[in-house]
Amino acid sequence: MEYEGKLIRAQGDEVTFKLDRDFDLAEAHRLSLSGFPRAIIKPIDDRAVTKAQFGMIYGLFNDISIYTGYPPDYIKELMKAMFSAYKSIEDFSMEGYGISQVFAGEFIEYIIEFCFEQEIPFKYQKFHLSSDITRVLFLYMKHGACFCCGKPNSDAAHYETVGMGRDRRSIDHSKHRYMRLCRKHHQEQHQIGLQTFMKKHVIVPIKLSPQQVKEFKIGG
Repeated sequence: MEYEGKLIRAQGDEVTFKLDRDFDLAEAHRLSLSGFPRAIIKPIDDRAVTKAQFGMIYGLFNDISIYTGYPPDYIKELMKAMFSAYKSIEDFSMEGYGISQVFAGEFIEYIIEFCFEQEIPFKYQKFHLSSDITRVLFLYMKHGACFCCGKPNSDAAHYETVGMGRDRRSIDHSKHRYMRLCRKHHQEQHQIGLQTFMKKHVIVPIKLSPQQVKEFKIGG
């Protein structure tokens, strides 16, 4: 059992924390031989990897494990080794919040790119937990995955309304923002309205360079 929280009050050797969820006192007593549960309190650098990022990384490990049949621990060590080689760095530890948010974000991007390239379906879609959502969403854009569910072969959708009757071939598409949506989520966007849809799915549309617009064949 592990909790994360914010320090509310400290007076001498007595401290009060606001935890991220209810404390399981029964479980704590079960783990205690003396009947008095103990805990280790360690301040976390705000720049260190977040608990949410950890959840996403291990969720992706689990998705790869399910697809390949290899145990999650093996996938963890394999992805760490591959990422270390890619970055030309020594092996790194993920224990004790030992990596930064930026490093964790880059690792998440690397794993997502790996999943796309190996056509591994991943169910952990909370990409907005990464430290740089724009870079992660670019991978979704590049590989044609729906920003909401990850479904492949999704369409590029304009965030700004193009307008009825306009020739899309004459538009400077690099001045617009985009998202990938599968048919189901594209229909939902039109049904509930753009702003409601964006808030519901925590989507951030991204801009593309003229070269990327051409590469992704937007506008015909």
